[in-house]
Amino acid sequence: MADNKGIIFTRRASGLVRELSWFDVFIFVVAGPAASGVVFYSVSTAADFPAANIPLAFIIGLAIFFPITLLVALTSATMPRSGGLYITVSRVLGPTTGFLSAWLLFIGYGISSGVLGYLFVGLMGSAFSTAALSSGIGWLAQAGAAMQTPLWQTIGGLVWVALFWWIAYTGIRRVKNIMRVAFFIPLVGTAIAVVWFFTAGGIDSVAAAFNNTWGAGAFQAIQSRAVELGWSAGGGFSTAATFKSLVVVVWAYASITIINYAGGEVKTPKKSMMRGFIIGTIFVGLFYVIIVLSTYSAFGDFVGSYDFLYDNHQAELVGIMGDAVQPSVPFYFMSLVPNVWLGLIVAVSIMIWFANSILPGFLANSRLAFAMSMDKSFPKALSKVNRRTGSPTNAVHLNAVFCAVGVFLMLLEVEVILSILTLTTFFIFWTYGLSAMLLPYHKPHIYERSPVRWQIGKLPVITLLGGFTFLAGWFFIYLALRNFSPVMMAVFVGVMLLGLIVYLYQQAKNRREGVDVNQIYNEIPPE
Repeated sequence: MADNKGIIFTRRASGLVRELSWFDVFIFVVAGPAASGVVFYSVSTAADFPAANIPLAFIIGLAIFFPITLLVALTSATMPRSGGLYITVSRVLGPTTGFLSAWLLFIGYGISSGVLGYLFVGLMGSAFSTAALSSGIGWLAQAGAAMQTPLWQTIGGLVWVALFWWIAYTGIRRVKNIMRVAFFIPLVGTAIAVVWFFTAGGIDSVAAAFNNTWGAGAFQAIQSRAVELGWSAGGGFSTAATFKSLVVVVWAYASITIINYAGGEVKTPKKSMMRGFIIGTIFVGLFYVIIVLSTYSAFGDFVGSYDFLYDNHQAELVGIMGDAVQPSVPFYFMSLVPNVWLGLIVAVSIMIWFANSILPGFLANSRLAFAMSMDKSFPKALSKVNRRTGSPTNAVHLNAVFCAVGVFLMLLEVEVILSILTLTTFFIFWTYGLSAMLLPYHKPHIYERSPVRWQIGKLPVITLLGGFTFLAGWFFIYLALRNFSPVMMAVFVGVMLLGLIVYLYQQAKNRREGVDVNQIYNEIPPE
């Protein structure tokens, strides 16, 4: 007991290793949201929002998230510890609000990684099926069909969870090295697709290439059938439709702040966080806009026609093409490329964005559990760190369990799962924004650690950015609650109650052991 005297946190030092450079921060900022943004949302919103200017919507999304990521960079540089937004919220608004916000995020991120693993297997199967339909290769058709069944998507999703569990368990250095390689594979694949779209040679050439892949007259048949069934491009630009499309654009940027939860493993965090977040956010926004512009420059209004039939009349697509393939960048690329194997290789490389999104989530969530354990709000065992690898082993194991749960949940109603994930992952933004607003006034001794203390008039910039994030956070919650049903709300309340039980148990334990919780949350955790 004498060794623990004077320790207010679970450990005297975190035991984590600072391995990540500013470039690694940049990679995580880009890779975190890239799977949904590149593969899906950049090209799958036309039917839902006719007359919307999707490139403009992504620019608006960048305008929304840039102040948020700048704020995250500032607070991460001020409090460069694992736990990210949780550290800020718990130090300013108190342990209860901090824990509940982090608990919801932990559930959301954990399940999301499993969901992405499940979806990745199905998308790979879709790519194989597309290649088989356009080439007539039997084994590709069989493999693609199998990979799109719930059984093999579940098995494949669990294999992905096991792989990323092992990578995270072996330490931050291996995570860093794998991410540095894995980042460039889909980046190159996406760049090839973008160049191909921009140089496709006009709508007549695109239609001819599409027909060569999917059958004579397929391009024109899809357009005409969509119109017959009620599709309309909307007759020009619509401001209202563009703003409505922000519902999906927000999701495309959702995980852009994820690396801040591993702030305790970033070298020279005051410089690396600022540089990595700012450059990474601008890159993501421009990257999205270029992808959308390139796809629409090649396919034009056909994107909306195809999306309309896929969302509402898949049987029509099956009749025209032989299958209804989900609209995505890989699909459009494979539809134009005459060489089946080139199309498949590039499509698979683009889908590796999913792997790049899963690993940051795995890393961030285990560090979030570690941070709560350091504050004695989570079981002490979760702060255990492997001395050889610098990995919080038990926190990694716990996150793997929730990822596996996410895989199995995909066997249930997808709408329920995605709505719950939206609210759990976005809930923390309003509490974080409020915390940043109040930081200079409620915790001036922590604010003094900030690398920059800019002011506009008499107001600190961090307060202004916090106010913007606070409002954005409530906007995100509004988007999440729009599709909530009583069943979804009951599930959400149940998750909250479970978190409260865990929290109250830990606080009762702290009181029995004579721990001064207020002292813990008055300081940032040790390095």
